[in-house]
Amino acid sequence: MKISTSRTSVAAAACAALALTLAGCGSGGEKDDGAASAAEPELGPLDEYFEQMYGDYDEEQGNADMIRVEELTAECMADLGFQYTPVDYSSKSSGMALSADAEDIPWDTLEFAEQYGYGATTNPGGEEQPLPEEEGQEFVDPNQEYVETMSETEQQAYWEALYGVQNFDETDPEAEYEYNWEDAGCQGSASNEVYGDMGMGGGDDEFAALQEDMNAMWEAAMVDPRITELNAEWATCMADAGYAGLAEPADAQNLIYDKTNAIYEDAYADMDPNGEWTEEDYAAIEAGIQDDLAAITDEEIETAVADYTCRDEVDLTKAQQDINIEYQQDFVDQHKDELDAWLASTQADSGAKG
Repeated sequence: MKISTSRTSVAAAACAALALTLAGCGSGGEKDDGAASAAEPELGPLDEYFEQMYGDYDEEQGNADMIRVEELTAECMADLGFQYTPVDYSSKSSGMALSADAEDIPWDTLEFAEQYGYGATTNPGGEEQPLPEEEGQEFVDPNQEYVETMSETEQQAYWEALYGVQNFDETDPEAEYEYNWEDAGCQGSASNEVYGDMGMGGGDDEFAALQEDMNAMWEAAMVDPRITELNAEWATCMADAGYAGLAEPADAQNLIYDKTNAIYEDAYADMDPNGEWTEEDYAAIEAGIQDDLAAITDEEIETAVADYTCRDEVDLTKAQQDINIEYQQDFVDQHKDELDAWLASTQADSGAKG
């Protein structure tokens, strides 16, 4: 099943992804004795707009927003005749023990590939560690006990009030589900009130046309004839390295991600979603998954090294960055007034929340 949000949020997400993608692509731009450069990528003029819109994340404000969503959800549920205790997710976060070595290596580079492949089975971020005050504590939803006192019919009404009616087509896994906050129960309305356009869907369509034009620009950049030609050169290089039948770098990554996805799917294939599973059951499944992932780590690294070696040989990453910046500049030149208005609107919304 493919899940999409409303038109506005889809475009906003695509724009954010554009900025992130360029940042990733730029990491391996210049060559230095056959190794990709660790220099910071150059931001394009459109990236700079997104940097101003969304670049600064205030953790304190983020936590306050999450709490406010929960409070509004509780008010909404009460209006519908249900009890809901706000969940403080900010206090349930986990810390990350980042690998010092991984922090010093840009992600999309040959150097990274040599040590971590694509990061699919190698966990370059390190092991996730619980915060000290949470050691030995298991998160329990404060609403769990209340829900367990209900009949099956009452529980269904409760979940529909909280999340809305989920109209998934279980017979067609490729069917697209379009998210609309108005159909997403109390959580949807609360999220929309707090986050607006930055929430999961909703918001006005004032800049929808601009965002659609932006998506079209991004798609055009991806199929620019210069990129197509370089992809063909990359494919020839990969075939010489023993990886025939690939058309672009995404195909090389998918060789690994298809296998990792299959590992997870197979591990949980026989799991009855309505059955009773203990923590030990889950732990055993996860242990098996980790063993299966480790078995393909060497293959992942070999594939990624060949991939990034070929990218460097044809200078694909640098070309992608330059071409994308070219497209961005043309887009900004044509839509500067609209982009300025969108930026002003976003900053006004942030100021109102702050």
